[in-house]
Amino acid sequence: MIPHDPGAFTQGLEIRCGYLWESTGIYGQSSFRRTNIGTGEVLDLLLLPDSFFAEGFTFLNDSTVCLLTWRENTAFLLNPWTMEIKDEFYLNTEGWGICYTGEHLIQSDGTAILRFRDPDDFSVFDSVSVTLNGQPQFFLNELEYADGQILANQWRTSRILFINPDNGNVERFINLNSVVPQSGGVLNGIAANADGALFCTGKNWPVTLIINYI
Repeated sequence: MIPHDPGAFTQGLEIRCGYLWESTGIYGQSSFRRTNIGTGEVLDLLLLPDSFFAEGFTFLNDSTVCLLTWRENTAFLLNPWTMEIKDEFYLNTEGWGICYTGEHLIQSDGTAILRFRDPDDFSVFDSVSVTLNGQPQFFLNELEYADGQILANQWRTSRILFINPDNGNVERFINLNSVVPQSGGVLNGIAANADGALFCTGKNWPVTLIINYI
């Protein structure tokens, strides 16, 4: 495990270009940040205007990040190196989590529905309902795309779901109940590394866990 800023109300987490990137929520405190992958030290930070509640994010390429907001119907495009907002798109749902397959965006809004969006104009062109043994799975939150599957934090639980993007079936899940720190809030933040390691943290956690998910 590595240290994590306990003041960070984590909404999204991703590994890119040798850094661990994170978005944090709360009105008046929402941020996007670049951190040291080995120590958790915050190296650079963008604070959003007080009227926005930041949620999940994903990299479209090495120089463009798509960052969701919760109830503001806005998705921002950021330059992660200059920490500048480049553009914004209208979001017709609440924003919770988002990931990028290399071709399209997949977005959650707290329901059991995942929406597939065009990265050029953010329009919805498809969707799937996520189920486990035939039962809808609600509170899908932060998303990660790895090894052809959608990984999703399930809010109010310590579970990470592994979802088939073609049909929405949960093919397996892992439960981190036994390793969740006593201090801090719910699990929220998953970042897959190329070596099969999964970096996991949560809202106001003092640590980021590193587990093997393969």
